[in-house]
Amino acid sequence: MLDFQKKKQLGILVKIAMVDDEFADEERATIAKISSRYGATPQELEEIINSPTINESLAPMTMVEKMNFMMDCMLVILADNMVTSSEEYFARQIAGKLGFRQEVIAFLIENKEVERDQMRELMIPYLIPGH
Repeated sequence: MLDFQKKKQLGILVKIAMVDDEFADEERATIAKISSRYGATPQELEEIINSPTINESLAPMTMVEKMNFMMDCMLVILADNMVTSSEEYFARQIAGKLGFRQEVIAFLIENKEVERDQMRELMIPYLIPGH
């Protein structure tokens, strides 16, 4: 069963997928994989897809959790191999809320093939000090 924070995070991922008015099969499949990693049941995921969170605020997260969630956001955005301006705008908003400089979005798109553990190291310069 999902905790409140993971439900909110999945809701945000669903909103990212739907921000361009098209919920592509690839985006849905990516969110399903992420939700499985988060420990969601298929029923919980369906509930979130049918009514994603309205409020995009997040509970306090560790630096690693912020990095992982930012990478999860980018997995959804890149799932259909097309980054729309609305998806990029939404991702920049999330990046700011997580304490990243907005340039992290272009960096993550450019380096999408980099393995997750290595990417966390590469993301450190994009963190806003004291955030």
